[in-house]
Amino acid sequence: MRHFITALILSLVPIAARAQIPPALPAEALVEVVDPAKVNYLKAHVVVSGPVTGPFTLRLPNAAYRARLFLVGESHGSAAPQALDLQLLTELNRRVGLRDYLAEIDPVQAERFNRYLTTGDEADLDRVFAHWDHAAQWGNTLFKDKVRKVRALNQALPAGKRIRFWGIDAIQYWPLLIDWLTAAGAAPDAKALEAAPTEKAKADLALTWLAASNGGDPITRAALRVGLTQRAAGNRESIIFAGYEHLVTSGALGDRPAYGLWGVFHVLQSSVNGNAPFATRVRQSKLPAAQSMVGIALVLLDSTVLIPAPTPEGVKMMRMTQFNTDGPMIKMDGSADLRAATTPNSLTVFNLAAPGSPYASGPDFARVQTTVGQNFVPDDPKAPATAYLGMIGVVRGSDWAPPL
Repeated sequence: MRHFITALILSLVPIAARAQIPPALPAEALVEVVDPAKVNYLKAHVVVSGPVTGPFTLRLPNAAYRARLFLVGESHGSAAPQALDLQLLTELNRRVGLRDYLAEIDPVQAERFNRYLTTGDEADLDRVFAHWDHAAQWGNTLFKDKVRKVRALNQALPAGKRIRFWGIDAIQYWPLLIDWLTAAGAAPDAKALEAAPTEKAKADLALTWLAASNGGDPITRAALRVGLTQRAAGNRESIIFAGYEHLVTSGALGDRPAYGLWGVFHVLQSSVNGNAPFATRVRQSKLPAAQSMVGIALVLLDSTVLIPAPTPEGVKMMRMTQFNTDGPMIKMDGSADLRAATTPNSLTVFNLAAPGSPYASGPDFARVQTTVGQNFVPDDPKAPATAYLGMIGVVRGSDWAPPL
Protein backbone atom coordinates (compact mmCIF):
# COMPACT_ATOMS: atom_id res chain seq x y z
CA MET A 1 0.00 0.00 0.00
CA ARG A 2 2.95 2.30 0.40
CA HIS A 3 3.37 2.00 -3.38
CA PHE A 4 -0.14 3.40 -3.88
CA ILE A 5 1.07 6.69 -2.42
CA THR A 6 4.25 6.65 -4.50
CA ALA A 7 2.21 6.09 -7.64
CA LEU A 8 -0.24 8.76 -6.57
CA ILE A 9 2.49 11.36 -6.20
CA LEU A 10 3.72 10.61 -9.70
CA SER A 11 0.23 10.61 -11.13
CA LEU A 12 -0.60 13.99 -9.63
CA VAL A 13 1.86 15.86 -11.86
CA PRO A 14 -0.62 16.31 -14.72
CA ILE A 15 -3.60 16.10 -12.38
CA ALA A 16 -2.54 19.13 -10.35
CA ALA A 17 -2.41 21.20 -13.51
CA ARG A 18 -5.99 20.17 -14.29
CA ALA A 19 -7.12 20.78 -10.68
CA GLN A 20 -8.73 17.36 -10.42
CA ILE A 21 -8.07 14.10 -8.62
CA PRO A 22 -7.68 10.57 -10.01
CA PRO A 23 -10.87 8.80 -11.04
CA ALA A 24 -12.83 6.61 -8.65
CA LEU A 25 -13.08 2.88 -9.10
CA PRO A 26 -16.23 1.63 -10.84
CA ALA A 27 -19.16 1.48 -8.43
CA GLU A 28 -19.41 -2.30 -8.77
CA ALA A 29 -15.80 -2.69 -7.62
CA LEU A 30 -16.65 -1.03 -4.31
CA VAL A 31 -19.59 -3.31 -3.52
CA GLU A 32 -18.82 -6.10 -1.05
CA VAL A 33 -21.14 -8.30 0.99
CA VAL A 34 -20.37 -8.45 4.71
CA ASP A 35 -19.57 -11.93 6.04
CA PRO A 36 -21.17 -12.18 9.53
CA ALA A 37 -18.97 -15.13 10.57
CA LYS A 38 -15.80 -13.20 9.81
CA VAL A 39 -17.11 -10.10 11.56
CA ASN A 40 -17.87 -12.17 14.67
CA TYR A 41 -14.40 -13.69 14.56
CA LEU A 42 -12.79 -10.26 14.31
CA LYS A 43 -14.81 -8.87 17.22
CA ALA A 44 -13.78 -11.85 19.36
CA HIS A 45 -10.06 -11.41 18.62
CA VAL A 46 -9.26 -7.76 19.33
CA VAL A 47 -5.69 -7.27 20.57
CA VAL A 48 -5.40 -3.45 20.44
CA SER A 49 -8.21 -0.96 20.87
CA GLY A 50 -8.83 2.65 21.75
CA PRO A 51 -9.80 6.08 20.48
CA VAL A 52 -8.06 6.98 17.25
CA THR A 53 -5.94 9.57 19.07
CA GLY A 54 -4.84 7.06 21.74
CA PRO A 55 -3.94 5.87 24.27
CA PHE A 56 -4.66 2.26 23.37
CA THR A 57 -5.43 -0.86 25.35
CA LEU A 58 -2.91 -3.57 24.46
CA ARG A 59 -3.90 -7.22 24.72
CA LEU A 60 -1.29 -8.73 22.45
CA PRO A 61 -0.69 -12.50 22.59
CA ASN A 62 2.18 -13.45 24.88
CA ALA A 63 4.04 -14.85 21.88
CA ALA A 64 4.21 -11.35 20.38
CA TYR A 65 6.50 -10.26 23.18
CA ARG A 66 8.93 -13.06 22.34
CA ALA A 67 9.30 -12.04 18.68
CA ARG A 68 12.73 -11.18 17.32
CA LEU A 69 11.21 -8.74 14.82
CA PHE A 70 8.05 -6.70 15.41
CA LEU A 71 6.87 -4.62 12.44
CA VAL A 72 3.93 -2.27 12.07
CA GLY A 73 2.92 -1.22 8.57
CA GLU A 74 1.10 2.04 7.86
CA SER A 75 -0.09 4.26 5.06
CA HIS A 76 2.25 7.21 5.61
CA GLY A 77 0.85 10.62 6.40
CA SER A 78 -1.88 9.70 8.90
CA ALA A 79 -1.82 10.69 12.58
CA ALA A 80 -3.01 7.57 14.40
CA PRO A 81 -0.12 5.24 13.44
CA GLN A 82 2.36 7.66 14.99
CA ALA A 83 0.53 7.45 18.33
CA LEU A 84 0.36 3.65 18.24
CA ASP A 85 4.00 3.45 17.21
CA LEU A 86 5.21 5.36 20.27
CA GLN A 87 2.99 3.40 22.64
CA LEU A 88 4.07 0.02 21.25
CA LEU A 89 7.74 1.02 21.39
CA THR A 90 7.33 2.18 24.99
CA GLU A 91 5.49 -1.00 25.98
CA LEU A 92 8.03 -3.31 24.35
CA ASN A 93 10.83 -1.41 26.05
CA ARG A 94 9.08 -1.69 29.41
CA ARG A 95 8.03 -5.30 29.10
CA VAL A 96 10.96 -7.01 27.36
CA GLY A 97 13.68 -4.35 27.39
CA LEU A 98 13.51 -3.79 23.62
CA ARG A 99 15.79 -0.89 22.69
CA ASP A 100 16.38 -1.23 18.96
CA TYR A 101 14.15 0.82 16.67
CA LEU A 102 14.49 -0.44 13.10
CA ALA A 103 13.51 2.63 11.10
CA GLU A 104 12.55 3.40 7.51
CA ILE A 105 15.58 5.69 7.24
CA ASP A 106 19.14 5.29 5.99
CA PRO A 107 22.26 4.82 8.15
CA VAL A 108 23.32 8.50 8.00
CA GLN A 109 19.85 9.68 9.01
CA ALA A 110 19.88 7.18 11.88
CA GLU A 111 23.22 8.51 13.10
CA ARG A 112 21.76 12.03 13.19
CA PHE A 113 18.71 10.81 15.10
CA ASN A 114 20.89 8.98 17.62
CA ARG A 115 23.06 12.04 18.10
CA TYR A 116 19.93 14.03 18.82
CA LEU A 117 18.78 11.42 21.34
CA THR A 118 22.07 11.92 23.19
CA THR A 119 22.57 15.69 22.91
CA GLY A 120 19.11 17.14 22.30
CA ASP A 121 20.58 19.31 19.55
CA GLU A 122 17.60 20.20 17.33
CA ALA A 123 19.98 20.95 14.45
CA ASP A 124 20.44 17.22 13.90
CA LEU A 125 16.67 16.70 13.68
CA ASP A 126 16.27 19.71 11.41
CA ARG A 127 18.97 18.45 9.02
CA VAL A 128 17.13 15.18 8.46
CA PHE A 129 13.65 16.65 8.27
CA ALA A 130 14.74 19.41 5.89
CA HIS A 131 14.89 16.79 3.14
CA TRP A 132 11.41 15.48 3.85
CA ASP A 133 9.79 18.89 4.23
CA HIS A 134 7.71 19.51 1.06
CA ALA A 135 9.08 16.26 -0.39
CA ALA A 136 7.77 13.24 1.54
CA GLN A 137 5.07 12.17 3.96
CA TRP A 138 7.74 11.70 6.63
CA GLY A 139 8.00 15.50 6.66
CA ASN A 140 5.30 15.95 9.28
CA THR A 141 5.11 17.42 12.75
CA LEU A 142 3.97 14.20 14.43
CA PHE A 143 6.98 12.16 13.29
CA LYS A 144 9.34 14.90 14.44
CA ASP A 145 7.59 15.18 17.79
CA LYS A 146 7.76 11.41 18.16
CA VAL A 147 11.55 11.48 17.90
CA ARG A 148 11.55 14.13 20.62
CA LYS A 149 9.35 11.88 22.77
CA VAL A 150 11.77 8.98 22.28
CA ARG A 151 14.51 11.24 23.64
CA ALA A 152 12.30 12.13 26.62
CA LEU A 153 11.67 8.42 27.21
CA ASN A 154 15.41 7.72 27.09
CA GLN A 155 16.08 10.43 29.64
CA ALA A 156 13.99 8.46 32.14
CA LEU A 157 15.63 5.09 31.36
CA PRO A 158 18.87 3.54 32.59
CA ALA A 159 21.64 3.52 29.98
CA GLY A 160 21.19 -0.16 29.17
CA LYS A 161 17.54 0.24 28.20
CA ARG A 162 17.75 3.40 26.12
CA ILE A 163 16.41 3.23 22.57
CA ARG A 164 18.50 3.83 19.49
CA PHE A 165 17.60 4.08 15.83
CA TRP A 166 18.96 1.73 13.17
CA GLY A 167 18.78 2.90 9.55
CA ILE A 168 18.63 0.06 7.02
CA ASP A 169 16.88 1.76 4.12
CA ALA A 170 18.38 2.95 0.84
CA ILE A 171 20.07 6.36 0.89
CA GLN A 172 17.23 8.86 0.94
CA TYR A 173 19.14 12.13 0.73
CA TRP A 174 22.47 12.08 -1.08
CA PRO A 175 23.63 15.55 0.14
CA LEU A 176 23.43 14.28 3.73
CA LEU A 177 25.71 11.40 2.73
CA ILE A 178 28.09 13.91 1.13
CA ASP A 179 28.24 15.72 4.48
CA TRP A 180 29.01 12.46 6.28
CA LEU A 181 31.74 11.43 3.83
CA THR A 182 33.39 14.86 4.04
CA ALA A 183 33.44 14.70 7.84
CA ALA A 184 34.89 11.19 7.59
CA GLY A 185 37.89 12.46 5.62
CA ALA A 186 36.83 11.78 2.03
CA ALA A 187 36.68 14.33 -0.77
CA PRO A 188 33.32 13.62 -2.46
CA ASP A 189 32.34 15.55 -5.55
CA ALA A 190 28.76 16.74 -5.07
CA LYS A 191 28.44 17.84 -8.69
CA ALA A 192 29.61 14.47 -9.98
CA LEU A 193 27.13 12.73 -7.73
CA GLU A 194 24.30 14.94 -8.93
CA ALA A 195 25.27 14.30 -12.55
CA ALA A 196 25.40 10.51 -12.13
CA PRO A 197 22.71 9.14 -14.46
CA THR A 198 21.47 6.21 -12.33
CA GLU A 199 21.16 5.15 -8.72
CA LYS A 200 23.76 2.47 -9.43
CA ALA A 201 26.19 5.11 -10.68
CA LYS A 202 25.59 7.22 -7.56
CA ALA A 203 26.15 4.21 -5.33
CA ASP A 204 29.37 3.27 -7.14
CA LEU A 205 30.74 6.81 -6.68
CA ALA A 206 29.77 6.84 -3.01
CA LEU A 207 31.45 3.46 -2.44
CA THR A 208 34.67 4.84 -3.93
CA TRP A 209 34.59 7.84 -1.59
CA LEU A 210 33.69 5.65 1.37
CA ALA A 211 36.74 3.47 0.72
CA ALA A 212 38.92 6.61 0.60
CA SER A 213 37.63 7.91 3.94
CA ASN A 214 39.21 7.04 7.26
CA GLY A 215 36.81 8.30 9.91
CA GLY A 216 33.22 8.33 10.97
CA ASP A 217 31.26 6.02 13.21
CA PRO A 218 32.34 2.43 12.37
CA ILE A 219 28.79 1.06 12.67
CA THR A 220 27.53 3.64 10.19
CA ARG A 221 30.49 2.95 7.88
CA ALA A 222 29.73 -0.76 7.79
CA ALA A 223 26.02 -0.18 7.25
CA LEU A 224 26.73 2.24 4.42
CA ARG A 225 29.05 -0.21 2.72
CA VAL A 226 26.36 -2.91 2.79
CA GLY A 227 23.56 -0.61 1.66
CA LEU A 228 25.50 1.07 -1.14
CA THR A 229 26.83 -2.25 -2.44
CA GLN A 230 23.30 -3.64 -2.53
CA ARG A 231 21.93 -0.45 -4.08
CA ALA A 232 24.33 -0.85 -6.95
CA ALA A 233 22.87 -4.29 -7.65
CA GLY A 234 19.35 -4.68 -6.21
CA ASN A 235 15.97 -3.14 -5.56
CA ARG A 236 14.87 -1.33 -2.43
CA GLU A 237 13.51 -4.41 -0.63
CA SER A 238 16.82 -6.22 -1.10
CA ILE A 239 18.66 -3.17 0.29
CA ILE A 240 16.47 -3.11 3.39
CA PHE A 241 16.85 -6.84 3.96
CA ALA A 242 20.62 -6.71 3.45
CA GLY A 243 20.83 -3.90 6.01
CA TYR A 244 18.89 -5.89 8.59
CA GLU A 245 20.80 -9.09 7.86
CA HIS A 246 24.09 -7.24 8.35
CA LEU A 247 23.00 -5.83 11.71
CA VAL A 248 22.05 -9.29 12.92
CA THR A 249 25.03 -11.26 11.61
CA SER A 250 27.65 -8.61 12.42
CA GLY A 251 26.58 -8.56 16.06
CA ALA A 252 25.61 -4.87 15.98
CA LEU A 253 22.05 -6.01 16.65
CA GLY A 254 22.67 -9.72 17.00
CA ASP A 255 19.79 -11.71 18.44
CA ARG A 256 18.22 -8.77 20.25
CA PRO A 257 14.59 -8.06 19.33
CA ALA A 258 13.93 -5.10 17.05
CA TYR A 259 10.82 -3.06 16.35
CA GLY A 260 9.88 -0.65 13.59
CA LEU A 261 7.16 1.32 11.80
CA TRP A 262 7.22 0.92 8.00
CA GLY A 263 5.03 1.34 4.97
CA VAL A 264 2.49 -1.49 4.72
CA PHE A 265 4.09 -3.16 1.71
CA HIS A 266 7.39 -3.74 3.56
CA VAL A 267 5.75 -5.76 6.36
CA LEU A 268 3.87 -8.26 4.17
CA GLN A 269 5.25 -11.77 4.65
CA SER A 270 4.40 -13.17 1.20
CA SER A 271 5.18 -11.85 -2.27
CA VAL A 272 2.91 -9.49 -4.19
CA ASN A 273 3.19 -8.45 -7.84
CA GLY A 274 6.34 -10.50 -8.27
CA ASN A 275 8.21 -8.63 -5.55
CA ALA A 276 9.23 -10.00 -2.16
CA PRO A 277 8.80 -7.35 0.56
CA PHE A 278 11.31 -6.93 3.37
CA ALA A 279 9.34 -9.13 5.81
CA THR A 280 8.97 -11.84 3.16
CA ARG A 281 12.74 -11.92 2.72
CA VAL A 282 13.19 -12.23 6.47
CA ARG A 283 10.64 -15.05 6.56
CA GLN A 284 12.52 -16.89 3.80
CA SER A 285 15.93 -16.40 5.43
CA LYS A 286 17.88 -18.32 8.07
CA LEU A 287 17.91 -15.38 10.48
CA PRO A 288 16.52 -15.85 14.01
CA ALA A 289 13.50 -13.69 13.14
CA ALA A 290 12.47 -15.96 10.27
CA GLN A 291 10.18 -17.95 12.54
CA SER A 292 9.80 -15.26 15.20
CA MET A 293 8.19 -12.23 13.57
CA VAL A 294 5.07 -10.19 14.29
CA GLY A 295 3.47 -8.06 11.60
CA ILE A 296 0.59 -5.62 11.95
CA ALA A 297 -0.81 -3.88 8.87
CA LEU A 298 -2.80 -0.71 9.57
CA VAL A 299 -5.43 0.22 6.99
CA LEU A 300 -7.46 3.41 6.80
CA LEU A 301 -11.20 3.99 6.82
CA ASP A 302 -12.81 7.44 7.04
CA SER A 303 -9.35 8.97 7.44
CA THR A 304 -7.20 11.67 5.88
CA VAL A 305 -3.55 11.60 4.86
CA LEU A 306 -0.76 13.99 4.02
CA ILE A 307 0.23 13.81 0.36
CA PRO A 308 3.18 15.68 -1.22
CA ALA A 309 1.69 16.53 -4.60
CA PRO A 310 3.70 18.06 -7.46
CA THR A 311 2.05 21.15 -8.93
CA PRO A 312 3.19 23.78 -11.47
CA GLU A 313 4.21 25.95 -8.49
CA GLY A 314 6.19 23.16 -6.82
CA VAL A 315 5.39 20.33 -4.42
CA LYS A 316 2.43 21.10 -2.17
CA MET A 317 1.63 19.21 1.02
CA MET A 318 -2.06 18.37 0.70
CA ARG A 319 -4.66 16.97 3.10
CA MET A 320 -6.47 14.24 1.18
CA THR A 321 -9.57 12.26 2.09
CA GLN A 322 -9.94 9.93 -0.90
CA PHE A 323 -7.40 7.21 -0.13
CA ASN A 324 -9.14 4.87 2.30
CA THR A 325 -9.16 1.13 1.69
CA ASP A 326 -12.85 0.91 0.85
CA GLY A 327 -12.93 3.58 -1.84
CA PRO A 328 -13.31 5.62 -3.82
CA MET A 329 -9.85 5.04 -5.35
CA ILE A 330 -8.63 2.00 -3.40
CA LYS A 331 -10.56 -1.18 -2.60
CA MET A 332 -9.11 -3.95 -0.47
CA ASP A 333 -10.86 -7.32 -0.37
CA GLY A 334 -12.39 -7.77 3.08
CA SER A 335 -12.67 -4.08 3.93
CA ALA A 336 -16.46 -4.37 4.38
CA ASP A 337 -15.93 -6.87 7.20
CA LEU A 338 -13.36 -4.58 8.81
CA ARG A 339 -15.81 -1.69 8.75
CA ALA A 340 -18.58 -3.84 10.22
CA ALA A 341 -16.29 -5.00 13.04
CA THR A 342 -15.16 -1.51 14.11
CA THR A 343 -16.62 1.78 15.30
CA PRO A 344 -16.00 5.36 14.15
CA ASN A 345 -13.01 7.29 15.51
CA SER A 346 -11.23 4.19 16.77
CA LEU A 347 -8.09 2.17 16.20
CA THR A 348 -8.57 -1.58 16.45
CA VAL A 349 -6.11 -4.41 15.78
CA PHE A 350 -7.32 -7.96 15.20
CA ASN A 351 -5.42 -11.23 15.57
CA LEU A 352 -5.94 -13.14 12.33
CA ALA A 353 -4.06 -16.26 13.40
CA ALA A 354 -6.02 -17.54 16.40
CA PRO A 355 -7.30 -21.15 16.32
CA GLY A 356 -10.27 -21.56 14.02
CA SER A 357 -9.52 -18.39 12.09
CA PRO A 358 -11.50 -18.01 8.85
CA TYR A 359 -8.49 -16.07 7.56
CA ALA A 360 -6.37 -19.21 7.42
CA SER A 361 -7.89 -19.71 3.96
CA GLY A 362 -8.89 -17.26 1.28
CA PRO A 363 -7.18 -14.12 -0.07
CA ASP A 364 -8.80 -11.51 2.21
CA PHE A 365 -6.75 -8.30 2.55
CA ALA A 366 -4.13 -9.39 0.02
CA ARG A 367 -6.00 -8.30 -3.12
CA VAL A 368 -6.30 -4.57 -3.73
CA GLN A 369 -7.71 -2.66 -6.68
CA THR A 370 -6.75 0.96 -7.22
CA THR A 371 -6.82 3.78 -9.74
CA VAL A 372 -3.74 5.51 -8.28
CA GLY A 373 -1.13 2.85 -8.96
CA GLN A 374 -0.57 -0.85 -9.42
CA ASN A 375 -3.16 -3.29 -8.13
CA PHE A 376 -2.02 -5.72 -5.45
CA VAL A 377 -2.11 -9.25 -6.86
CA PRO A 378 -0.79 -12.09 -4.65
CA ASP A 379 1.89 -14.18 -6.30
CA ASP A 380 0.17 -17.25 -4.85
CA PRO A 381 -3.57 -16.86 -5.45
CA LYS A 382 -4.29 -19.63 -2.93
CA ALA A 383 -2.29 -18.06 -0.08
CA PRO A 384 -4.52 -17.05 2.86
CA ALA A 385 -4.49 -13.72 4.65
CA THR A 386 -2.39 -15.25 7.43
CA ALA A 387 0.41 -15.91 4.94
CA TYR A 388 0.80 -12.14 4.60
CA LEU A 389 0.36 -10.93 8.16
CA GLY A 390 -0.67 -12.14 11.58
CA MET A 391 -2.63 -9.06 12.58
CA ILE A 392 -4.53 -6.30 10.83
CA GLY A 393 -5.43 -2.94 12.28
CA VAL A 394 -8.23 -0.60 11.26
CA VAL A 395 -7.78 3.15 11.69
CA ARG A 396 -11.14 4.92 11.49
CA GLY A 397 -11.42 8.67 11.51
CA SER A 398 -7.75 9.60 11.81
CA ASP A 399 -6.71 13.10 10.89
CA TRP A 400 -3.64 13.69 8.75
CA ALA A 401 -0.15 14.13 10.14
CA PRO A 402 0.26 17.90 9.57
CA PRO A 403 3.22 19.03 7.47
CA LEU A 404 6.18 20.82 8.97
